[in-house]
Amino acid sequence: MTGIAEHERRSGARSAAAPADVIVLEESDLQERFHAEGWSDGLPVVAPTPDRVDAMLAAARLDPDLVVGIVPQRDRVVTAEKVAVNAVMAGCRPEYFPLVVTAMGAILQPAFNAHTVITSTGGAALCLVVSGTEADRLGMNAAHNVLGSGNRANATIGRAVRLVARNVLGASSPGLDGSSFGHPGKYSLCIAEAPPPAGWEPLRVELGFSADDSTVTVAPTEGPWQIANHLSPAARDILLTFAAAIRCPVTFSVGKGGHEVVVLFGPEHAQAVAAEGWTRSDVCEFLVAHTRVTPEELAAAGVHLEVGAQHDMTPDADGRLATLASPASVYVVTCGGAGAGWSAYLPTWAPSIHARAVTLRIPRPHERWPCTDVHGRTIDWLVFAPPSAPQPPRRLQHVHDPTRAAFA
Repeated sequence: MTGIAEHERRSGARSAAAPADVIVLEESDLQERFHAEGWSDGLPVVAPTPDRVDAMLAAARLDPDLVVGIVPQRDRVVTAEKVAVNAVMAGCRPEYFPLVVTAMGAILQPAFNAHTVITSTGGAALCLVVSGTEADRLGMNAAHNVLGSGNRANATIGRAVRLVARNVLGASSPGLDGSSFGHPGKYSLCIAEAPPPAGWEPLRVELGFSADDSTVTVAPTEGPWQIANHLSPAARDILLTFAAAIRCPVTFSVGKGGHEVVVLFGPEHAQAVAAEGWTRSDVCEFLVAHTRVTPEELAAAGVHLEVGAQHDMTPDADGRLATLASPASVYVVTCGGAGAGWSAYLPTWAPSIHARAVTLRIPRPHERWPCTDVHGRTIDWLVFAPPSAPQPPRRLQHVHDPTRAAFA
């Protein structure tokens, strides 16, 4: 934020001139201007006024110029201020921002390969899974309609990272987002984990973090597949139903050397499987073994083996091809509401050679040190600045341009 905007924010004065990264609008003109500029995802946005952006940054104690991450293939640099601008536009409350910026940092890690994920014709969503007490503190939904609408935190946190991809990284259509179809999860796809049944650890612990931590896992996924098994309480039957869905040849990655999946266990299925003594690790190993496919199964669905391409589709000694590379490729999440026996799964949009899910620890409230990965390594782009607490304005004055200063 530059001098004129800062002066006018504090004094309430208006000037005929505004800084390069700030535009002046009447509130009645906001929606049409932002739609015309391509800064919206098609839904109405909240005006990203300087005070609202400051409130976001203050909630995470971040300097506006701090670099959250880069996409070198596009020469794009994502700063904390640009993430904050888009979080305001998405409708986030300031207390959501530490989670938003951590999720954005995960997306910008090299393993996630954001450039390919948000460019591909496959149309991947930026799927966020939050595990730990931070989800409760923010009022996130992990129960009925967990993949649907109605919860502000789920909806706006997921929307915020997608708006950053659109406005700062240029992932819009027409443009650099080459999605042939896309899916509704590209508006927002953010869920919380419900407490697992007795005998199962929560996702964050399974991934090597402490039970006292809160984490966000970001995966590039297709849309969710709902899984129904209402008639059998047997663990093996339930898991075979999951395996049948995951190995379906119409999913691009099936048989191509292994991809990752986010498996959402509804309450009945999770309780039934855990009650028979199956651990999360047992579940993951079973799904890896029972999602292997034969060339004949693929051919029966009209899918041919790739030859001389980037995906190795040479059958193994047992004559089968891997759908899931290893148990570590399976992210088991307990969530959803009680009912007749529903679950779901989300396949990642491409084999793991292209992109992998990334999990980071979310800083606790008032925490001053950077967040870390599972190995305790500091994520250098999260360096906290002294806190402040500006309040949102009573009326619209200046609006940040969400696309400016995208380049270093």
